[in-house]
Amino acid sequence: MSDRGPSDRAIETGDAIANEILAGLEPFRFTEAADPAGLSECFRLRYRAAIEFDPAAAVRFPPGEEQDEFDPHAVQIIGRDGTTPIATCRIVLPVAGQLLPMERAFGLALSPNSPIVEWGRVVVDPAYRGDGHSIFMGLAAQGWRSMRERGYTTAIGATPPRLVALFEALGFAVTALGPPRSYWGEPRVPILCDASPSVRGLTARRAGDT
Repeated sequence: MSDRGPSDRAIETGDAIANEILAGLEPFRFTEAADPAGLSECFRLRYRAAIEFDPAAAVRFPPGEEQDEFDPHAVQIIGRDGTTPIATCRIVLPVAGQLLPMERAFGLALSPNSPIVEWGRVVVDPAYRGDGHSIFMGLAAQGWRSMRERGYTTAIGATPPRLVALFEALGFAVTALGPPRSYWGEPRVPILCDASPSVRGLTARRAGDT
């Protein structure tokens, strides 16, 4: 992770890539969940994913919505096909004096020294998982927009080890921060995604696709 942060040009290129991705996915729409109904859609999608991993988890979420204490400090992203919610993720914003959820789970302490957010709770409805990786990229593009609007360009997260190579193949610059631990239902690796190298990777990947 660079101490100087990404250049203005890298940020502008990241913005352009995000806009291009989102425009190319229409009529699918990816936005921030801005009202209680939209938040509920996100939490219900997360609940369905939680019990898909672990059916016994249903008893922990009696309203049918998966939430935790970090959601009040998070931006919830919702993807829709028309009016149907099909995907979600969240961006947990840092709070002074507190670790991000992944930092607590993996014994890390990055956010007190660097301006980072946590990107996670990524869920795609099973009916839309066969659509390549386009729905995931829509979540990532809107996630970038939401981060940028709040002054952040670096994110941490946790992913199954098998997906690290996939993220790199898609163009993201991913750095593993430690060994796998059980996190949100399965073994996951803590990762960091930095803006400048990711923008370069995404630019090269998209140029290769044209």
